[in-house]
Amino acid sequence: MLKRAMKQAFSLRLGLVMLLVVVLGMSHAEAQDERWQQLKRSYFGDTVVHTGDELVSLDAPKRAYDAATVPITITAVDGHRQIRELYLFVDQNPLPLAGIFRFTEEAGYWHALETRIRINEYTHVRAVAVLDNGELHMSERFVKASGGCSAPALSDMDAAMARAGKMKLLLDEVNDSDELPYSEAVIKISHPNNSGMQFDQVSRNYIPAFYVNNIVAELDGVRILDIETNFSMSENPVVRLAFEAGRKAKTLSVIAMDSKGNHYEKSASMSRS
Repeated sequence: MLKRAMKQAFSLRLGLVMLLVVVLGMSHAEAQDERWQQLKRSYFGDTVVHTGDELVSLDAPKRAYDAATVPITITAVDGHRQIRELYLFVDQNPLPLAGIFRFTEEAGYWHALETRIRINEYTHVRAVAVLDNGELHMSERFVKASGGCSAPALSDMDAAMARAGKMKLLLDEVNDSDELPYSEAVIKISHPNNSGMQFDQVSRNYIPAFYVNNIVAELDGVRILDIETNFSMSENPVVRLAFEAGRKAKTLSVIAMDSKGNHYEKSASMSRS
């Protein structure tokens, strides 16, 4: 009788634990959804946001190896629908809107955009595309990562500050077609991109926020891309854009600014194989 009572008590406790797990899981999921609903209302009002990967597709790791540098790729799936703006959200980050990417007509039909972001806790990452007719289309992925916004810098802070603003640029012609030259532009900016949440073990103080907040790319003096961003983009920001420019460009120029008002510029000529 005692063994039977013990088994029943154990089964009851196990059932209560499982019920608690389900309830807490539902509460967490509901909180995640409510966070997104708030963001959607703030940025898009009552406009319908279509969900799916038919027009834009987001690729991100299910579990990030390093929460401070999570690689993502956003692909424009339909080459006949032009995307004018791209909103990148990391729902649970302190600054959930990681970036707004604005494409001009000179950028033509772009194929893929790659960058690296910080993730502070388990979260949905969302790419919302604004088409030229105003429609909104979203691709989303859930990423398991945490601590990315408070993780210490990978490099020595004094050295990182000294290198802040230095750039490496690449403009390459992937498909040498006279009608639709398929090109890629790669922008690498050396910058600590401090979030204000990182702790200096030497001074015992938090490192003040200091990050790139605007990146503008031009082809032969004509703007193709304008990015508004913040510390949700990783240390040493990287952006790669693959696109059909509609013409052969000779020079890629980049202008970047950070949260202290510093202004950085660099140009690079087309690489040819």
